[in-house]
Amino acid sequence: MAPSVRSHAADQLVPPPSLPTLYLDLVRKLQSPDSSIDDIAKTVAQDIGMTAQILKIVNSAFFGLPRPTTNIAEAVSFIGVETVKHLVLAAGIFRQFEARKLGGLSLETLWQHSSRAAGAAKAIAKSERVGRQVMEDAMVAGLLHDVGKLVLASNYPDQYEEVGRQAQAKRVEWLVEEREAFGFDHADVGGYLLGLWGLPPPVVEAVAFHHFPTKSERTSFTALTAVHAANVLVQTQRPTRGGIVPPQIDLLYLAKIGRAEAVAHWHDEIAEAPAI
Repeated sequence: MAPSVRSHAADQLVPPPSLPTLYLDLVRKLQSPDSSIDDIAKTVAQDIGMTAQILKIVNSAFFGLPRPTTNIAEAVSFIGVETVKHLVLAAGIFRQFEARKLGGLSLETLWQHSSRAAGAAKAIAKSERVGRQVMEDAMVAGLLHDVGKLVLASNYPDQYEEVGRQAQAKRVEWLVEEREAFGFDHADVGGYLLGLWGLPPPVVEAVAFHHFPTKSERTSFTALTAVHAANVLVQTQRPTRGGIVPPQIDLLYLAKIGRAEAVAHWHDEIAEAPAI
């Protein structure tokens, strides 16, 4: 990331979002060899609002549970503690912005897009028969790939509203106007923030480069590939805002990693992929 983004994010985006307390509690629990599923469930259950949100997500079509559950311990058992941790992280971050002015940005719409992107990214990764960790990284990066929009919109609501207007009027990609207004874009800010928080490097990379994957030195399929493709294909299939030009797939990058021919297959894979 450019030095200007580092200094701006560190010095002027005040107050920066912080990692949700519940997420940090879960991380500590998971580091203990004595923690059980019941311990994890009890930690989540301390936050009634988060418990309700996690149960709503877990009961969605994405996870395909054999039957609906209202028991958080059962939910943790069904989908695994790492997935619950990721959902708590994403939902907790979005919740921090509920009371903030967001310059015309709809928190609900952004969550819906992020949920679809996460579902699509995991479906794409699964279709590539990669390891479970890559699929998990793709899902959490899909959920968080646009967190930089929330940071910019909450810090500069008037300017960010103008970004949206200009993108519509000029029929250009959103981040083109972000760069015009701020000198950097939401992917820069999101990647920087997740790096500050100490999230896994594959997740940080996927968020930071999801619009420009050629910036990565990777030469094989990674979580970045899945998130880049998912973000483009989801917006192509379901535009998020009228008049905004959707991002374009980077075929040069896909050719570099030997997956350019897979786009049509991925398109079919995510057509029926449920959102988280």
